[in-house]
Amino acid sequence: MSADADDRFDAAAFAAVTLLTTGAVLGNGVLFVAATVPAVYLVAEALSTPPSPSSVAVERSLADAAVAPGQRTTVTLAVTNGGDRPIPDLRVVDRPPEAVSVVEGARRGCVSVRPGETESVTYEVVAGHGEHEFDDPLVRLRSLSAVGRRTAVRPVAGDATLSCRRTADPPSVRSASRRQVGTRPADSPGSGLEFHSLREYRHGDDVSRVDWRRFAKTGDLSTVNFREPHATGTVVVADARRPGRVGRAPDHPTAATLSVDAAERLFVRLADAGNRVGLSALGVSAAAVDAPVDGDRADRPWVPVGSGETTRTRATAVLETAAEAAADRPDSPFPRGTDGVQQRVDPARPAALRERLPGSTAVVLATPMLDDEPVSFVEALSAAGHPTFVVSPDVTGGERLGGRVVATERRLRIERLRAGGTTVVDWDVADPLSVAMEGSA
Repeated sequence: MSADADDRFDAAAFAAVTLLTTGAVLGNGVLFVAATVPAVYLVAEALSTPPSPSSVAVERSLADAAVAPGQRTTVTLAVTNGGDRPIPDLRVVDRPPEAVSVVEGARRGCVSVRPGETESVTYEVVAGHGEHEFDDPLVRLRSLSAVGRRTAVRPVAGDATLSCRRTADPPSVRSASRRQVGTRPADSPGSGLEFHSLREYRHGDDVSRVDWRRFAKTGDLSTVNFREPHATGTVVVADARRPGRVGRAPDHPTAATLSVDAAERLFVRLADAGNRVGLSALGVSAAAVDAPVDGDRADRPWVPVGSGETTRTRATAVLETAAEAAADRPDSPFPRGTDGVQQRVDPARPAALRERLPGSTAVVLATPMLDDEPVSFVEALSAAGHPTFVVSPDVTGGERLGGRVVATERRLRIERLRAGGTTVVDWDVADPLSVAMEGSA
C-alpha cells in the first residue's frame, strides 16, 4: 500500500514557501497575505486523511467462467466499503491478463461508496484458447478534499480464472440444416418406422410386419417394408491454413483458431450422437501430429471414419496440432514472390481428400472463407457426390476500406456456394456457435 499527496498540493507547499520568503526579503505585506492561500491547502492536507484501502473488499464474477475461443463473457468487479467512514472517491482498476481483450465497457471505474454499500464495474472480454489468470485489482482512495490519496493492490474474492476451451458450448448439428449430416434414411427397405413398400409374404417373416388388414380383406399374406435408417459416415475438416491465421484484432483469436474450435465441437457432437465420424485438417502436416495418424496424398492428417476411442484419440491429437498452427500469426497471410506476384499458399487439394472418402460420405468443412481455396474444395467434393456442409466464422469487418473489401469478397464466396446448393452457416463470432447453427435451420 502507498499513501501520497496530489501533485497540486506539492505545488501549494512550494508556492507558500516562495511567497513567504519573497515577502520577508522585500518586506512586502501583500505577499505575506497571499501566502495564506496555499497555506490553507496545506492545513487541509494535514487534517484530511483518506480511508484505509483495507476497508475495501473486492469480488470478481464472470458470467461464464468457461467459454469457447472468441466468445464474449461479462466480468463484474464489485467493491464494498467495509469500514465505518464513507469513501467519497474510490477508483478501482481490474487487471485482466494480456491475452484477454476488453471489447466493451471499461475495466476501471470511479465510485462513491457509503459504509456497507457495494458498487460495481462491468465490462466484456474475449480471449483465445487456454487458461487465463486475472491479477488482483488496484484501488485508489481519496478524501473528500482530494488532498491525499492511498493506493493498494487488494486481494479479490470470486472468479480469478477464465477457461477458454474449444469443446465448450457444443452446437446442435441436427438443427443446423434440413440436409443433415450423420444418420440418414436409406432407400433400401427393411425394419424401421416409416412405410416403404409391400411385398409377398415369405416364410420366416416377422409376424409383426404382416399386413393383417389386407389379409382380412383379400386373404393374401403380405409383408410391410419400412424405410430403414443407416448411419452414414461424416468427415469433419478443419481449415487451419495460413490465410486464416488473422484475427479481428491483434489480441483476438485468429479465424483459423475459430475454425478449429468449430470443427472440434462438431466432431464431438456427431460422435456423441452415435455417428461414425472421421477428421482431416488443412494446413497441417501429418508428421507434426503427436499420435500415429495416416496422411493423405497431400501429407495432411487423416483419421478414418469410425466410432471408437481410437478415432477420438487420434482426432484430438490432430485438432491440438491444428490449433497450435492456427494460432501462429504470419507476417503476411498472402506472401508475394520475388516478382511481386501473390503466391498461392496452402492449396486445399480436394482430390487428395476425395481419394480417402468412402462412398457418399458427407463432409463438414469449418473455414473462415478468406480465400478462394475453400470454394474450389467444396465444389469439387459436391461434384463427386459428397454432401457438403460449411461452417464459417466471420472475423471481417471494421471501418477501414481493406476490411470492407475482405468482408465483401467473403460474402460473395458464401453466396456462390449457397447458389450451388451447399448449406453454409455464416457464424458471427460475437455470438455462440450454437446460436448461428440454430439460426441456419
